Amino acid sequence: MKVTTSQAYANLKARRNPEQDTTIFEAFDALPESEAVKYLAGAMEPIPPTYTANTIQEAERVRNQITKGLEVEGLGAEFEIQGSVIKNTHIRGYSDVDLLVVEGRFITYGPSQQVAVPYTGDPVKDLLQIRRIVINRLTTSFWEATVDSSGAKSVKISGGSLRRTVDVVPGNWFHTAEYSESRNRVLLEVQILDAHKEARGKPDPLFLHGAWLDHQEARTGGNGKKLIRLLKSLKYESSLGKAAMSSYDIESIVFRMDEEELKKFSRGQELALALHCYGWLHLLEQDQRLRESLDTPDQRRKIFSDGFATLTQLRDLKTDLGQLLNEIQRGLSNSARKLAEARLSFPSAPSRPWGF
Repeated sequence: MKVTTSQAYANLKARRNPEQDTTIFEAFDALPESEAVKYLAGAMEPIPPTYTANTIQEAERVRNQITKGLEVEGLGAEFEIQGSVIKNTHIRGYSDVDLLVVEGRFITYGPSQQVAVPYTGDPVKDLLQIRRIVINRLTTSFWEATVDSSGAKSVKISGGSLRRTVDVVPGNWFHTAEYSESRNRVLLEVQILDAHKEARGKPDPLFLHGAWLDHQEARTGGNGKKLIRLLKSLKYESSLGKAAMSSYDIESIVFRMDEEELKKFSRGQELALALHCYGWLHLLEQDQRLRESLDTPDQRRKIFSDGFATLTQLRDLKTDLGQLLNEIQRGLSNSARKLAEARLSFPSAPSRPWGF
């Protein structure tokens, strides 16, 4: 980490509880161990559900206004809330959220599929119309907020009465042959409008990545997402900005860890779990063949490929985790404990008198 452990821990608590809500009990904060241990344990924990619920609520407010704007024009759309908040891999109480607005007039089909009634309209013009309605409705409905339409793919709204930043993304469903046959929602794909190019992007498997992370979470007792949140927190403290590994690639690297090994760690073994993750990062650093063989969860590309995760980024992540573990180990040595053997005893939330 590029900051002291004390500062990193203060940053962590501020991210997780930005309103300093005293009704929120964080078990890691009551641990008797050092701030380094508290940081590691806290970084693994999900964001308090109150903040996650508020984030989704703000996205719903934006959705309701867009729906009204579309209805005025006799149009309709489907909406999907996307991003780390939905995957439960977010690390900030005030996390941004993506709101996908899916065009209702047409669906694009993959090759070799028969379409009974082909669409005769112009998909790009339709999506540009949706985007214009979004901009106009948000500007008039949230008049104190800032509506930023400079982005090619999203319209960003923040401030005013909104407690979260919401990125509104127009697009259309893309039905692959696999989805058309199975109707498995996980296989649905989406094409996003690029307003600058006035074109649609390549079909993207919207739900597949998150579905695989949920699968790993269920099979490992939540340990996969614990490590994702920890590594994303370390990335946040590194101040590397765009030079750091993307959250998507961090999630992909953790996803490729051995599930049988991951599920061996129970609550209280967070230090050993982090040490195990360090070993995985070290193995990837040393073994080029293994590193370059790993696919993203949706198997659309290699994790380590041109324009995506790099060996330098991997080393940065490993170094930051290693420094944190070394600091924790030095503190544990005073009590003759080792990282792999140490157990954390999380206290229960204190009982509150009725009416408080």
